Amino acid sequence: MSPSPDDLRAAWLVSVLAVVWTLASGSAAVAIGVTGGSAVLVAFGAIGFVDALGSAALVYHFRHALRHDALADHLERAAHRVVMAGLLSVGLGAIAISVVRLVGHHTGEAPAAGIVLAAVSLGVLLVLSTWKIAVSARLPSAALRADGLLSRVGAAQAVVTLAGTGLARWLGWTWVDAVAAIVVGAGAVVVGVVTAPDGPGVGPEGIEPSA
Repeated sequence: MSPSPDDLRAAWLVSVLAVVWTLASGSAAVAIGVTGGSAVLVAFGAIGFVDALGSAALVYHFRHALRHDALADHLERAAHRVVMAGLLSVGLGAIAISVVRLVGHHTGEAPAAGIVLAAVSLGVLLVLSTWKIAVSARLPSAALRADGLLSRVGAAQAVVTLAGTGLARWLGWTWVDAVAAIVVGAGAVVVGVVTAPDGPGVGPEGIEPSA
């Protein structure tokens, strides 16, 4: 059964909005993190860029589906692989850099803007996640569902980022920044493995191949 045009347009729209938000918030997080020396904000922003790449692949995927009235299995898998490869690389990089910071006793303190950004991101990512998962069930699209799960994990990472930046700023626990970055990075790696196209969490079932 081919997906309805309305559902395909909804999938395309939520993917476009996800690209816009993750690029904007990711850029802001990296800029604030670099300025304030906050590893967790830089890690959070970098993972946002990866999410944007995956959403961009889905934008193309659903645009293609609107033209052909069917979801293409090869584009589903391509979108999966873009997100998973990026999550693994960024996650491992965040862990490595943060371990070096801890060993070298480097500290960081995010400005108030970083805390506000993490709080806003939490709300936006929860909305995007719920929307993606709901639409993915109607198509069905394993790739969009995986992207929704990634947004949900991004919301959890926003909580970790919020905690790390808040404790570092208000209690003077500057070491928490690097520890929070390790948690964010580890979360990215776990999600990258579990939701991979051939991994244990998400598979391509229910997708109708097309040209």
